[in-house]
Amino acid sequence: MFIAYSDASVRDEETSLGFFIVFEDKSEIRRRIVVHERDNNVAEAMALSELLAFLKYYNLKKGTILLDSNGVKAQLKKEWKNNNKVKKRRRNKKRRYLSKGVYKVLEKLQVRTQLITRTRNVAHKVCYGEEFILSTPISKVNRKYYQALETYKDYFMQQSVLDEYRKVHNTPSATFHEAQINLNNTISLADIIEIESDFRTYQLKEKKIRVYKDTIVKISEELNVQKRDGN
Repeated sequence: MFIAYSDASVRDEETSLGFFIVFEDKSEIRRRIVVHERDNNVAEAMALSELLAFLKYYNLKKGTILLDSNGVKAQLKKEWKNNNKVKKRRRNKKRRYLSKGVYKVLEKLQVRTQLITRTRNVAHKVCYGEEFILSTPISKVNRKYYQALETYKDYFMQQSVLDEYRKVHNTPSATFHEAQINLNNTISLADIIEIESDFRTYQLKEKKIRVYKDTIVKISEELNVQKRDGN
């Protein structure tokens, strides 16, 4: 799956929308768009809309979008409930940031959204970036990079796992997508040591990775130092 970040930055007289996409072959695409919107929540919604328009135009399916806007995420959740008719709701009198039908687009593209903290949102750097960084041409992106590996499942990752990953791998600056890609690679080579209902535990050397259904929920390291007899 691809991993995308979406963000907006309102500062001084300029508002920037940004998104950053990493694909299976580690190809990267960055986009920065300057707009006149001064409302931060609206700008965050616009950034997500621009990202979805890009994905829809190029028919880029199966992925996850990471964003740090609680307001946008809350409206996505409400639209999901209304779309699935969980319960009837009165019309929200608060200002609507997202256009109707956004959830249907996400569903059609098979894309999941996930809330992360701002410090982990790579798209934030795209918004503020002043230097030009060349993106990978769409025609060069290899979406079938892992197709030959039958054991590669491509799991999502819970945000709390990033802290564990940084500690276990001693990489305090590791990004969300770096951790998710690396852990999926590890799982493809690891052995299943435990199956319990919807949980599975994989192990490769001293690394243990816990998976719940389609999501990585924990990573740990076991250093078993056992002394031999006579030592």
